[in-house]
Amino acid sequence: MATPVGWSQGGSGSGSGSVCLAFDQLRDVIESQEELIHQLRNVMVLQDENFVSKEEFQAVEKKLVEEKAAHAKTKVLLAKEEEKLQFALGEVEVLSKQLEKEKLAFEKALSTVKSRALQESSKKDQLITKCNGRREARASSHAYIHGLFPNSPVPVSRAGFHPNFCPRLRIQAGPGGPHLRKGLQGPGRPRK
Repeated sequence: MATPVGWSQGGSGSGSGSVCLAFDQLRDVIESQEELIHQLRNVMVLQDENFVSKEEFQAVEKKLVEEKAAHAKTKVLLAKEEEKLQFALGEVEVLSKQLEKEKLAFEKALSTVKSRALQESSKKDQLITKCNGRREARASSHAYIHGLFPNSPVPVSRAGFHPNFCPRLRIQAGPGGPHLRKGLQGPGRPRK
């Protein structure tokens, strides 16, 4: 630090030593105060960096309150939707069980129908086989009769169809072989 005007640095005389000492002490005080001011400025810079203004703080606080309110509304909506979802899941479970029961009932009914169809088909095949056997037997007896009586006509039913064509034709085995039972009893005799 420069020496103030009118002060001498070191000097001859007893008064000048005390002035220098006072000056040195004053200079030390000023330097320590300047250092303190410098430190305070650094603290203020840090505070400016780390702190916000009251207006900014109030704006952020207001936004936080609004977000909390929105969050509460969303939470209520979520609870309602979750309740609806649980109800829907319960309905799906009930409907799934009902569908499973109906599926089992359908499969059982289908199995029964298939079994009946198979039985009917088997009966039909047996009847066809039986009818074919009777036809062959009758055809051989007709061939025998036509062989003995070549001019005798083939029997024709009242409807004008061949007896084998009638769907209600019943074939019965009797003591003299198979006989046609449609309006006639035995070969060539009218029903009583």
